[in-house]
Amino acid sequence: MKHNNDIEKKPAMLDELIDSLSIPYSKSKEDVWASLSRQIENKPAKTRRLNYNKVRMVWAAAMIALLVGLGVLLRFYHYTVEAKPGQIANFFLPDGSEVILSAGSEATYYPLWWSYSRKVTLQGEAFFKVQKGKTFSVKSKRGITTVVGTSFDIYARPDNYRVVCYTGKVWVKARNSKQKIILTPGEKAEINPKGEIKFSKTTNPNQFTSWIKNQFVFTSIPVQSVFNEMARRFNVTITFEKPLEGNYTGNFPSDIPVEKALEIVCKPFGLSFEKKAGRTYVIK
Repeated sequence: MKHNNDIEKKPAMLDELIDSLSIPYSKSKEDVWASLSRQIENKPAKTRRLNYNKVRMVWAAAMIALLVGLGVLLRFYHYTVEAKPGQIANFFLPDGSEVILSAGSEATYYPLWWSYSRKVTLQGEAFFKVQKGKTFSVKSKRGITTVVGTSFDIYARPDNYRVVCYTGKVWVKARNSKQKIILTPGEKAEINPKGEIKFSKTTNPNQFTSWIKNQFVFTSIPVQSVFNEMARRFNVTITFEKPLEGNYTGNFPSDIPVEKALEIVCKPFGLSFEKKAGRTYVIK
């Protein structure tokens, strides 16, 4: 066959190549051919060797990345509970501590990190009934309240920051000035925008949690703040033709019609209101 003839011609071609070389060579043609044959037969096959050190390094890096990712998840995963305007939200924290949120408020906590640090961030107003355990902290823009096991109410809105203690002891610290104070049952602390703490005792602490029982109770509260609170509780928009002055003291149910509530508050100040489109009221 032609294929076999080609194979048989290769030694003759090699002979001719060697004969044509002008450089003297000490080995015979038979020795050269035998040497080439041995090299071809003994040439090792290419293999890939697994670098176990590199594998261990990759595995270790993967494990470190996994642990770091798990740590970040535990530390920074958070859950937020919101009470929308016109609503009250009740929920329990991982340790069984109870939180009641007033309308237009929200609380954020870290459930996967809770066993290491009991911390809540609050915007708005809430009543806390804390189970005994590690230090429990509530952070807001203006102040930090810290307890171990107690119950208290926090009002943390732009117009005021107020803490009222009901049971146990409460530490209240201003975030701006670092001033702090300890409250016992029936005592109240307020923090102004400058970080100054005002301490007082109250003869009727339940007035500050009247919102839980669908009641409005105000004692010498700026009238504009009263209308703002009514807007949250009734889920309406209240605007003002001009800035309002004076403090309001009074109480009434929060389940009455909004127009009736507006009449109650407007009357002592000689004010009136007008209903606009949707759920908007203008105080005049």
